[in-house]
Amino acid sequence: MSSVQLHNLAFTPHTQARVINRRPVEVLPRQDLTTQRLVFRLLLPNDEASFIEAINRDRSNLRRWIPLTNENESDAHFFKRTMTKARIQDIEGTAWRRAAFLETGPDAGRFVGMFNLIKIERGLEWTSEANWWVDADLAGQGLATEAVGAMIDFARAEHPIGLGLHRVRAQICSDNPASVRIARKCGFTKTGTRDLLEINKALITHDEYECWAS
Repeated sequence: MSSVQLHNLAFTPHTQARVINRRPVEVLPRQDLTTQRLVFRLLLPNDEASFIEAINRDRSNLRRWIPLTNENESDAHFFKRTMTKARIQDIEGTAWRRAAFLETGPDAGRFVGMFNLIKIERGLEWTSEANWWVDADLAGQGLATEAVGAMIDFARAEHPIGLGLHRVRAQICSDNPASVRIARKCGFTKTGTRDLLEINKALITHDEYECWAS
């Protein structure tokens, strides 16, 4: 929450000023992206409950594929760490981390999942790495494919409309067929490169996928 601040007023002998009561107003983050059913934005403090509920619905699977809480870290602290990291890296330009929400219908405003472009590098080639996760209760509705497709289009769109990236990579566990299907539907192809990545203190084999700007 941020409060509207009163600016200094310059007075003359014939000038009267009236102070107007100001109420705090909520300043929402700029919406970078919308789709037919979704809107993307930075996490806000009041998203904490729905974020944690989504994790709890599929915690065992999520722990296999994405880094979750650190040792002795509460879910609330993990949420705050995720929210803070997104805002800092957004300012730095090193990542684009957004939460997706249903935009219309009876469940409008419901948290859908997280969609991230991390490790953004701008040199001779502009690249990043994509990852995502979706509330298990919303699986099977095509929302993940819609969201990832929009995110990748945004990543590759010319700057300043998009991020202007030339290539986006994704590291996907071979035992995560849902993410493999989503990646392929959204234009990713398997490179043949495999790597061991540490996820929640376990070394997990990941296959690399990539898609290029046209």
